[in-house]
Amino acid sequence: MALATALGLLARSQFAQPDFVMLYLLAIVAAATRFGRLAALVTSALSVLAYDFFFVTPHFTFAVDDQRHVLTFLTLFVTGLVIGALADSARAATRRAHVEELRSSILSAVSHDLRTPLAAITGAATTLRDRWDSLDPAQRSELAGAVCDEAERLERLVANLLDMSRLESGALELKREWVPLEELVGVALEQLEPALRGRAVRTELPDGLPLLSVDPVLLEQVFVNLLDNAAKYTPAGTALTLSARAVGDRVEVTLDDEGPGLAPGSEARVFEKFVRGGSAAASGAGLGLAICRGIVEAHGGTITAGRSPAGGARFTVSLPQPEAAPAVPVEPEAEGAAR
Repeated sequence: MALATALGLLARSQFAQPDFVMLYLLAIVAAATRFGRLAALVTSALSVLAYDFFFVTPHFTFAVDDQRHVLTFLTLFVTGLVIGALADSARAATRRAHVEELRSSILSAVSHDLRTPLAAITGAATTLRDRWDSLDPAQRSELAGAVCDEAERLERLVANLLDMSRLESGALELKREWVPLEELVGVALEQLEPALRGRAVRTELPDGLPLLSVDPVLLEQVFVNLLDNAAKYTPAGTALTLSARAVGDRVEVTLDDEGPGLAPGSEARVFEKFVRGGSAAASGAGLGLAICRGIVEAHGGTITAGRSPAGGARFTVSLPQPEAAPAVPVEPEAEGAAR
């Protein structure tokens, strides 16, 4: 509204009286589109006052010589209200379309990606039930292991769907604690032990890293999703390297793999919902990296994707480090050794 007034005053000699009304209507449309009905209402009222004060004779007063301007004021205000209502309806329709699209995508993920581990669990469990006596111990152990592995995979898929719904609804609440990065990484590696079997996972976590003020459960999920994603999209047996460093007032954690890397130009797109890599063998709902971004940004951090020096993919999580971080406690054995 202020910008419309300034433009009107600068071009007063070139504008006719109705042009100022159109200028204010444009401001009302902009306010309604960007901020909604309440903003449109406020802008409509201020536009009427500004139009009267600056462009209706006598100028710089709210007095009106020609009573016909009162109809103009009323029309401007009512038009603003209508525009605000229409903009709100359009925003609601867009939101509904987004919700329907999200619901459709989730249903597609549930019907396809959850069916695969369920089918594997059902098949292995049925074989164990119906052919228990004819199976040797090694076969029983293999089938029981398959049930456990697929159940863990199913649990991760369901957890990702629930986390995504919490992020979308704004219901994600952080329960911050002071925790060492080594603990978070260790829990994630333990959870993914079956998926990472046969791989070398190198961790380069230098001594002296500060404690992190984070929600440990949520940040563990970030590392679980990143490691699980790397296991899916890289050849079996290739190594993963997880490293960390303190950079100014932030802690950066980097995961490098030895896979084919990301397609050029896809570095930002991989964090979108329901986006998967190019591996046909990879499974999942395409939510893992989107959840990582949501959780990291909720902590005030950033997550980026790029190419590692070895040519694979690199994911970097950067987390803010509060100044009041407590000192990392020294273990008695380490303290004695230092002495």
